[in-house]
Amino acid sequence: MKPEPLADCIICAKPFMRLNSMQTVCSVRCARQVPIVNRKEERKRDREKRERLKSRGQWLREAQTAFNAFIRARDSDKPCVSCGRHHNGQWHAGHYLSTGARPELRFDERNTSKQCQPCNVHLHGNLVLYRAELIRRIGLAEVERLEGPQPQRKFTIPDLREIRDKYRALAREAMSTERRGLE
Repeated sequence: MKPEPLADCIICAKPFMRLNSMQTVCSVRCARQVPIVNRKEERKRDREKRERLKSRGQWLREAQTAFNAFIRARDSDKPCVSCGRHHNGQWHAGHYLSTGARPELRFDERNTSKQCQPCNVHLHGNLVLYRAELIRRIGLAEVERLEGPQPQRKFTIPDLREIRDKYRALAREAMSTERRGLE
């Protein structure tokens, strides 16, 4: 392995030949002097840098993941919105009006319910039964509001960060409430 070019030790400031790109000190003696606090601060800076470098698509996925986790936690005691079954399979956060067709309703809690994987994937949402149950749960007027025209919305990165943080907190709260109920 070829040594990297000269670098300055972060402790004693003496120049040294790096053996790899991660090496920041010249010797074991200097390495023992690197404060742990600096490592924590460095990890925090790295995390913040990664946050700044995320694309809008990455933020959208994170917000959607947090929202879906909240929906599954919120509806944990309910059966599938479409078929009415309780089963041990995989659960999804199924949207009544799909996010592809109606992106402005992507994070609308009334448009999303816990749905079993077969109904959501294989039956493409099982929408006839979904609508009937949705009317029973939230009322015809609210379903018609969802089906009606909605203002277009383009979620910005600050919007998505706020949505992600909000639904992560709500999901944690819903899961802790559920755990307390089981005890």
